[in-house]
Amino acid sequence: KMAVVEQTHSQLFTLRVWVEDVGNGRSEIRGILKHVLTGETYHFRNGNDLSKLIESLTISAQDHLSGGKT
Repeated sequence: KMAVVEQTHSQLFTLRVWVEDVGNGRSEIRGILKHVLTGETYHFRNGNDLSKLIESLTISAQDHLSGGKT
């Protein structure tokens, strides 16, 4: 019996993350997300921004692949 494999369109990113001192004893998570295939680079300042960015890029790529039909 063969397993049925659903075709998915994955995205490949590299991620660089660091903690940056912003003064007054505070720090923020900062980072750069780079789409490996296109070379597009995105900057973010916290985990919520990173999450939203990945979600947006993944949905945009899926919309593009499906011809705008979701």
